[in-house]
Amino acid sequence: MTAAHTRRVVLTGLVVLLALGTSGCLTLQPTVSGPSADSAIFENISTSEPWSSGHVTTTVTLSEAATTDKGVTKLTVVDASGDSYDTTTLDSGQTTTTMFFPTNQSSTLLATNTVNGTVVEKRTVTTSGNKII
Repeated sequence: MTAAHTRRVVLTGLVVLLALGTSGCLTLQPTVSGPSADSAIFENISTSEPWSSGHVTTTVTLSEAATTDKGVTKLTVVDASGDSYDTTTLDSGQTTTTMFFPTNQSSTLLATNTVNGTVVEKRTVTTSGNKII
């Protein structure tokens, strides 16, 4: 290995670490645990990504009645500090959506009816994983 090649490898490594350091923590094998079986709105929350940086990308599965009978039109993730972290609007009949949750903390997932301004259901969702940076 030449000195120039070694220098390039080291510089590339530093750039990658700097990028990860400024974009949030790096977490391997992120997991998400969410609403229990007694939820009228949420059927499942899952993730399939092998790593995450700054947030965990999840698939939120809703009950068949969530956006029809129950009137849910919006989902909001509220982080541990009480700030809105991610929001999505829903169409009538929609049963899945993708949402972002902050890594390695508990958040609140709100299902709201924006027509009448009510919170239909709120649940705690916890993300975790092997944090390396």
